[in-house]
Amino acid sequence: MKKANRIVYLVLALLFIVVAVLAILNRGDGALKRALEENREFQIRIDGEHKATIGLQALLDLDPQEFTTSFATSIAAPRDAVFRGVELRLVLESLGIDASDVSHYVVSGLDSYYSPLSGDEVAREGAVYICYSMDGEIMKTQGEGSVGPYMMVIRDSRFAQRWCKYVEAVDLILVQQGQGS
Repeated sequence: MKKANRIVYLVLALLFIVVAVLAILNRGDGALKRALEENREFQIRIDGEHKATIGLQALLDLDPQEFTTSFATSIAAPRDAVFRGVELRLVLESLGIDASDVSHYVVSGLDSYYSPLSGDEVAREGAVYICYSMDGEIMKTQGEGSVGPYMMVIRDSRFAQRWCKYVEAVDLILVQQGQGS
């Protein structure tokens, strides 16, 4: 066997091992994601540690608001859409979370999309929402062919460019000692 062929086979074997190890490591994560979607819930985590699991009833208890904003996708023209949801800052307040120590936020979706947010964005009244309804209908899950069960909507973001569908978690990253926000 030529040396070049041996190198190709070695590289392929190493890639196979890496893929297998990653699949094993992500197996538990996949089960959690399925459970969150099936139960129509998302998590709040602080510096990676689970703080709370939020479901629809928790959002309904927080006096959801309805608003209209421009919505566009990579395959559809911009249109006005009517959303119903709760400001992220109010969800966090309901959990007794002091946002003054938060450096930034990362909203993650079941599709592995991440949307970072600054502390100022989340603190601004009427800016960042966790929505459960679009155009008068409860959002269905990704498995049901929709964008829910929750979508993070930045109300004034042009054409939904930083929105996060299939919300699975909101991570709060705290300010480290000796750093400013």
